[in-house]
Amino acid sequence: MDSIFGTIDDLFLFCKVVQLGSQQAAAKALGLPVSTVSRRVSLMEEKLGVRLLEKKGRELVPTETGQHYYQLLENQFTALESHCHQLSENIEAVAGNIRLSLPYRFYNFYVRELITDFLLEFPQTSIEINLCAEDALPETDRDLVLTFDITRAEEMVARPLFFAEHGVFVAKSYWDKNAVTQLDQLDRIRLEDQKSITYTDQTQTLKQIHIHPRLQVNDIGQVLHATIKGLGAATLPYHLITPEMDVIEIFADYQFPPRQSYLVYKQRKFQPKALTILIERLIEAMP
Repeated sequence: MDSIFGTIDDLFLFCKVVQLGSQQAAAKALGLPVSTVSRRVSLMEEKLGVRLLEKKGRELVPTETGQHYYQLLENQFTALESHCHQLSENIEAVAGNIRLSLPYRFYNFYVRELITDFLLEFPQTSIEINLCAEDALPETDRDLVLTFDITRAEEMVARPLFFAEHGVFVAKSYWDKNAVTQLDQLDRIRLEDQKSITYTDQTQTLKQIHIHPRLQVNDIGQVLHATIKGLGAATLPYHLITPEMDVIEIFADYQFPPRQSYLVYKQRKFQPKALTILIERLIEAMP
């Protein structure tokens, strides 16, 4: 099918380059010459009149515009591939074992009921869940991992789930004692991977500060607990904050980049029906 982009194949090629991190990896996965991949992606950029990919060190990453295109297209192509594979097979029972690696609070907030309902609906399936504090990577082709970091997920499928919007929160008791005028004057509580904070202030100036924490812990639940107790300030996703928590948002006119979450799993030619159904239901359940 032709379009203003070129062909559907060109869109698919672009998604594979983003997914695998290089034109070489995409060419290898699809059995095409690297020159063909490069030429077709360049032609699509020319027709759109925008840059979709750019070099960052040795990596080929999407531009901001390219990331928007990728997010729009990737779920559609992955779902289409799965449906096509299923059409080419005989009717398959929804059965088998699936392993999940999910953050504690994500499981409790969003998917606990979904998982139990899935198992009740499909009695020939079983699910092993590892509730974790750290990002993990799939160990087998039956693993599904929720993560915010896909830098190590080469040659894996990474399907976008949701953007986590953030703000800076403190306990009311802390703010009453420590009202400050600068973000870097706060006692900080941070996740292990938050070495610095990038934000846009009220004058729309992009700034970055390094964090020197009083407490560093690799579980967002413990960061939230320490914040409620009044130990200091933390950058927290809005979806974790509930009205009954004795916390307030400060510097609300500052804007912090949202974090993209992904559902990551290994590529395989024929994906079991049970895994396909669970993936689609997890994506549909996202906020």
